[in-house]
Amino acid sequence: MNCYAFIGIQGSGKGTQAVLLSEYLNYQHINIGDLFRYNIKNNTPMGQTVKAIIQRGELVPDATVFELVRLNVSSDALGIVFDGFPRTIAQAEYLLDHYQLQKVFYLDLSETTAIQRISARRVCQSCGENYNLNSQPPHTKDICDKCGGLLIIRNDDKPDAISKRFAEFYEQTSPLKEFFIKHNLLVNIKAEGTVQDIFDLLKVNLASR
Repeated sequence: MNCYAFIGIQGSGKGTQAVLLSEYLNYQHINIGDLFRYNIKNNTPMGQTVKAIIQRGELVPDATVFELVRLNVSSDALGIVFDGFPRTIAQAEYLLDHYQLQKVFYLDLSETTAIQRISARRVCQSCGENYNLNSQPPHTKDICDKCGGLLIIRNDDKPDAISKRFAEFYEQTSPLKEFFIKHNLLVNIKAEGTVQDIFDLLKVNLASR
């Protein structure tokens, strides 16, 4: 099955661009972080396992991530757009072994801009709808347009968590650039512009090898 993947620092727009690409190609969109949060919230066996790992301050093992992917890929999907996967070399190798990986888009963004974007993000604590106070604000301050729930800052979007996630990115995920360059799969996309500007660049690169 054909697939695409995104890598980039927290706040670079991976989720937004992955959704746009999946809709453009009519591919299934798989967001690993959202799947983990769903399983934890609903107290599934997978969620219980992941919650215990996170509470110990450990990273979720690759084998658990692989199982999550396997359980959520639709058998009738035309293709997959992965969001938040891969994050390690082992996950990258899994992707190459199990899918026809077309391209990996590296969204290149400075830490300064990333922090500005992240600090403006809000999520509905009731339905999970996402907002950005700069580019996609709610009609009523701190209130979800969809369900009327309260908008909050996600725990992993708070300053201490952001610093930790940046450090994890540079330690674990950044080496993926070299891995995918060697396989002639990496496409570098400047991610400082608007959502549409970035997606236009992405579409241009879809047609080229």
